[in-house]
Amino acid sequence: MVRKLVNISTGAFLFGVVACTEPNTAGITEDGNPIAELSSSSISSPESSGSISYKFDLWNGASGAARVNVGNNAGFWYSVDDEEEGGSSSIKFPVSDENVDSPEYMESVVSYCSGLCGTVELGEGSTAPSAGVGIALAEKDSTIDISEWDGLCISYESELSMKGLLGYKDGSAKVSSVDLPSIIFDKTLKGSAAARCAKWEEFKPDSKDTNSGSEASKKATTLIFKFFGKAKESGFFNIHGVSSYKHGVENLDSVEIVDNPKVETTGCLWNGTADDLNELANTGFGGGFWFTYTDEPVGGSSSFAWKSGSPDKYMSSSEWIAAVAGASGGISATASFDNGGLNDAGYAGVGLQIVGIDEETGVYYPKAGDITSWEGLCVTYVSEIDMKVLVADSTSEIGAVLPMSTEPVENCVSWSEMGDENGLTRRAEAIKFEWRSSEKTQAKFNIIAVSTQSVKNACSIDLSKVTSF
Repeated sequence: MVRKLVNISTGAFLFGVVACTEPNTAGITEDGNPIAELSSSSISSPESSGSISYKFDLWNGASGAARVNVGNNAGFWYSVDDEEEGGSSSIKFPVSDENVDSPEYMESVVSYCSGLCGTVELGEGSTAPSAGVGIALAEKDSTIDISEWDGLCISYESELSMKGLLGYKDGSAKVSSVDLPSIIFDKTLKGSAAARCAKWEEFKPDSKDTNSGSEASKKATTLIFKFFGKAKESGFFNIHGVSSYKHGVENLDSVEIVDNPKVETTGCLWNGTADDLNELANTGFGGGFWFTYTDEPVGGSSSFAWKSGSPDKYMSSSEWIAAVAGASGGISATASFDNGGLNDAGYAGVGLQIVGIDEETGVYYPKAGDITSWEGLCVTYVSEIDMKVLVADSTSEIGAVLPMSTEPVENCVSWSEMGDENGLTRRAEAIKFEWRSSEKTQAKFNIIAVSTQSVKNACSIDLSKVTSF
């Protein structure tokens, strides 16, 4: 979720959407050594007389300097990719040089871009393609306490979504990048910059066994900004400035506070046998929309035959599914599988969009939500073949297989059983129920009710309303 704070100051000089005045000294220390105070001359605009300066207390790309103000011998930018995960993603910087991670090279890029810019090219080979840039906060084998920053503000433009990660050392061991506390910064409008801030507590670890953002900030080593998406996607980015949260929210004129909305709704999400049957599931945030999908976009010919006949062309998927449930006591259909000659199995599924409205714009579209408090999902169903239950974000999904049953049965699966090692449930967009077969065959099913695992027996199900196949 993005909440906007607007500070109004006189004589502000706008940089993108970020306004600028004399910087404030944060007074953050590492081993008793205060962070160096930034002078107006050190961060003045190249186009100004030197009297106007930007409101970033850590780094301002318009200065042309590539070193971040962390008050020690570190603070250098470097590039990262997904090669260790088997990927082939990369960044093309606008300045040519073989030694792309040298301070001199990064300074030439910053001078060229008035920021740190490049084009990310997401390659194949990794399950989560990504590439980005990082800031070395401390010298080798040491850490820095940045907890007093309260968090991070970054002014940037990006055609791809960006993940901010807080690197740290736990004792003598460096923590793997997949276990680092992180926060998602959304892509920006093309050609526009945004200033977005997140508190350390909003940097969530992907595993319960690793440190929170608040704890990691006390023994930090790096800040990493990874741009991610699907393989073969590409996008331009430019990081304009970096500030501590404490300084940024007080001094930047237009600040968006970043956190995914926590979907606190627990209990019965949808009940196909309810007397007051709603076409939307109870997920809040303007979400709860049902949708259907098949393998047709990838060359398959799988399809649904609904128990209540063909969908009305003027009905939305949610309206039609509500009509089906009203007649069948659930989402009842026959799936016909035909992979169209593809190597993979044919598939068909129904899904549930969790968050559906952007509170800033009022526009409806799939958006990430934090559903960790649900603990897992419970599904009451009938299915002639095994059914997959999946949780998906914009680029990946996790899931588990629920066994076939020709009688109504409730089965529950926790997030850990789904394999949520990477914290996908903190940025979930959809719940999906999917059937697959490598043979040309048919299978009947009925999704009767869906609830969160955190509340037992949450849905009062009237089995007399559930029609047989």
